[in-house]
Amino acid sequence: MYWKRVMVGLVGLHASLSIAGYEQGVDEYQRGNFASAIYEWRQSAEQGDADSQFRLATMYERGQGTTRNLEEAHKWYQLAADLGHLPSQMKLAEQSLNGNGANASPRTAAHWYKRAAEQGEAQAQFQLALLYLDGRGVEQDAAEAARWLEAAAEQDVIPAQNNLGSLYENGLGVEQDHSTAIRWYQEAARAGDPYAQNNLGAMYARGKGVDRNHAWAVFWFAMSAQQGNEVAASNIASSLEHLQSREVKPRVANIRAGTSTEHDVISKVQRGDALHVLGSTDGWTQVYVPQQQRLGWISSSLLE
Repeated sequence: MYWKRVMVGLVGLHASLSIAGYEQGVDEYQRGNFASAIYEWRQSAEQGDADSQFRLATMYERGQGTTRNLEEAHKWYQLAADLGHLPSQMKLAEQSLNGNGANASPRTAAHWYKRAAEQGEAQAQFQLALLYLDGRGVEQDAAEAARWLEAAAEQDVIPAQNNLGSLYENGLGVEQDHSTAIRWYQEAARAGDPYAQNNLGAMYARGKGVDRNHAWAVFWFAMSAQQGNEVAASNIASSLEHLQSREVKPRVANIRAGTSTEHDVISKVQRGDALHVLGSTDGWTQVYVPQQQRLGWISSSLLE
C-alpha cells in the first residue's frame, strides 16, 4: 500500500511538472524567446505532455526558434495524436491527405480523421464523410458518409448541411426524402452557402419537397449568383418567365438594397422598364435586377 501511495504521488508530480513546463514554454513564446520556448516544451513533451508535443511540432513545422524540419514535426504530432490530442490528429490527417511532412496517404488521413471524428470534432466528421463519399482511403460507403455528414451538420458545419441535403434529395446512403433535403438546404442557404442556395432554388423551381414557387426559386438563385455561382445565374432565366412583370411609371426611379430610402441605390430604371416581381411588403416591391444578377427593392407606388 505504501508503494502505491508513493507511485500515485510521483505520477501527480510528473503531471504538475509537465503542465508547468508547458506554461513556461507559452510564456517564453509570448515574449518572442522561441528557442527557450522549444527548450521548455521539449522537456515536458519528453515526459508525455500532449500539448507540449503539439507546440513543439508546430515550431519544427514553421521553423521558429529552430531549423524547419517537417519529419521532426510529424514525429511530435504523431506522439500527441496517439495520446488523443485533437489538433494533432487533425494536423496528421491534413498532412497525410496533402503529403505535407509525410507521404501522402488517404488511408492514414481517414484513420486520423476518424479518431478525431469519434471525439466529436465537427470538421473531422465532415472530412471523413467526404472520404467515404469518394472512396479515398476507405471503402466507398454512402451510408457511412451520410452518418458523418449528419453529425457534422448538427454541429453547424455548413458544407456538410448542403451535402447531406444532396444525399437526401437523391437517396444516396439514406432513404430519399425531399422534405429533409429541403431542411438541410435551408440551413446552409440561410447561412450563406452559395451551393445550397442554388440547390434550394432548384427545389422550389421543380416543386420537390415544397410547393413549386418560382419567386422563391429566383430569390435563392439570385442570392447564389450574387456570390459568383454561374450555375445559379444560368438557372434564373427559366423561373423568371413565370414571374409577374410590372412597368416603371416615373421617368427615372431608384432600386435600393432594402425597404427604405436610407438604403443604398443599387440600380436606376426608366419609365416603361419591365421588372420581374418577387413580392411586396410595407409599400416596397422586391424585384430582380438582371444587370447585376441580384435582388433589389423599389417603392410600390412607382410601378404600374
